[in-house]
Amino acid sequence: MTILLDFHLLIKGQRQGRSDKPAPPEAFERVGELLEPWFIFSLIWSVGASCDNDSRRKFSEWLRKKFEHSPIKIPIPDDGLVYDYVFDDGGIVSPPEDKTGEEESSDESKKRRPRWKHWLADLPPYQIPNDAKYSDILVPTIDNIRNAYIIEMLLRMDRPVLCVGPTGTSKTLTVADKLMRSMPKEFSPEFIVFSAKTNANQTQDLIDSKLDKRRRGIYGPPLGKVFLFFIDDLNMPALETYGAQPPIELIRQYMDFKGWYDRKVVGEFRTLVDINFVCAMGPPGGGRNPVTPRLTRHFNFLSFTELENDSMKKIFSTIFNWWSRQNEFLLNISDKLIMSSIEVYKTVCASLLPTPSKSHYTFNLRDLSKIFQGMLMMESKKVDSVENLLCLWYHENCRVFQDRLINDEDRDWFRSLLGERMVADFHVNFNDVVQEPVLYGDFVAHSGDRAYQKIDDLKVMRKRLDDYLEEYNQVNVAKMNLVLFMDAMKHISRIIRIIKQPLGNALLLGVGGSGRQSLTRLAAFIAEYEIRSIQLSKSYGITEWKDDLRKFMLHAGLRNTATVFLFSDTQIKSESFLEDLNNILNSGDVPNIYQFDELEQIYTAMKPVVSEAGLPPTKTNLYSAYTKRVRQNLHSVVCMSPIGEVFRARLRQFPALVK
Repeated sequence: MTILLDFHLLIKGQRQGRSDKPAPPEAFERVGELLEPWFIFSLIWSVGASCDNDSRRKFSEWLRKKFEHSPIKIPIPDDGLVYDYVFDDGGIVSPPEDKTGEEESSDESKKRRPRWKHWLADLPPYQIPNDAKYSDILVPTIDNIRNAYIIEMLLRMDRPVLCVGPTGTSKTLTVADKLMRSMPKEFSPEFIVFSAKTNANQTQDLIDSKLDKRRRGIYGPPLGKVFLFFIDDLNMPALETYGAQPPIELIRQYMDFKGWYDRKVVGEFRTLVDINFVCAMGPPGGGRNPVTPRLTRHFNFLSFTELENDSMKKIFSTIFNWWSRQNEFLLNISDKLIMSSIEVYKTVCASLLPTPSKSHYTFNLRDLSKIFQGMLMMESKKVDSVENLLCLWYHENCRVFQDRLINDEDRDWFRSLLGERMVADFHVNFNDVVQEPVLYGDFVAHSGDRAYQKIDDLKVMRKRLDDYLEEYNQVNVAKMNLVLFMDAMKHISRIIRIIKQPLGNALLLGVGGSGRQSLTRLAAFIAEYEIRSIQLSKSYGITEWKDDLRKFMLHAGLRNTATVFLFSDTQIKSESFLEDLNNILNSGDVPNIYQFDELEQIYTAMKPVVSEAGLPPTKTNLYSAYTKRVRQNLHSVVCMSPIGEVFRARLRQFPALVK
């Protein structure tokens, strides 16, 4: 029944067209030409929208066989899958944008030819600005273009959308980019992130706080606006005693009855108008729970599939070529390097599977992206040979994948995998490239040349770190008497690399007394970042925790100051601490944490930032710019012990700790 409803709505969306303007009179003479392709497009993106990659191939083959027995007037091109094409009505229903304000003759109208075109057919070449930050780059691919198109079509018809797909398939990024940048002005987005500890009261209070009272019992956004609530990780809330998920049931109550009861005024029903929901979730498993069909029946499903090799190659070749645009040698070798990286990533995902003792062995496309983010920290002009490039590539792969491995067996396997790729793809011997230890950093050179580069002289590195430690002890009351042996120096270089990256956060695993916090404090000092942590006491509770978090986020967001937030599992007095930390890692925000005067301070401070980005200074854009700055400047370093079931349970309940 849900699929049939989706199909009906997509047909309706095609008939209405992408433009809000009424169709010209001549369109009614030719609407018969459009009914069949409208039907086919709607069939593909309703019945076929919930398929994964393998199922999409089967569905495409089945549909093409149907077309062979029952030919259609406007055939879909034979290349690729039926999902690769969008129907263009030739401007019959929705006139082209460049014809706005011009009269068009009926002869010109008849010359228009409806056709199936590839999603990327009219896409101009994507150019990354020279001053772009890595975290701001969003390379358009066929996947995010078509998903964004379907999402907008459904939202314009006030239909809720549910995006389903594995971690790392750009669900959050695609939806957020669409809602923030290319929706009509009347739509205003709001963002919510669910976790295992999210409850119904929190969800209701958060949504109610965004709405104004229209009249008695009626609440909604300001007149002329429609609020789009984007709920990420929809299926994360834990099950209660009877198997329900209270936040899910609250959303379901709105879907069924268009409102919910006021908890403060007993018996009063709050009717909510002009709001809609876009949700994203991963498949059930690993802490995620199946969502009740009583809720999902209200949504239009859209499956985000694992990226194909062509899409991954396009994304990372665009980024890598932008970095190496002034180095002809790198441009010539980029395709080999990118395909080698993709093969390593796929092999790791298939071979290093999570087990009870390796519950953090979860890899996704973000990890592949982090390899290139690390490589981009180095100046491309300093890479002048295959050996130099492969040494850098080896180091970044080790930092992303090998640092997560817990035993020598897995680490040796990973080293041999990289060695095999070097021989097979570049015909270079592993021992000619790698001489352990391989370390990169910007802290060994003197302050005049703080460039990310290979550290060849370990004696100089040890001397520089000893000097930094002595300087740290001179300016801090709490002295650190550390012996910087080789493993400690390696850990310091790794921590510095992480916190130097935008959105860089670290999860440090080890038993107490292994130096996690001391090395983090020294690394933050070397990177010239401020360090913040909470001070526990007997009376320390939720109120004090919220106050500390608010101070840390305001400091990072308003002052634009790079800050390291050091947090240990011994400081977790309540699991709600991890709930808030999970929200910061996901979105740079904790729901309802700021007072009214603090919000006004944020809006005032962010107006120049939003104006410079060319966006209208709405409260949503202002707050989004602030949370983006918080995520970039506030680097969370979480220290945990991997021993026991508590650690595994926390990773399941708060997936941002691993993501």
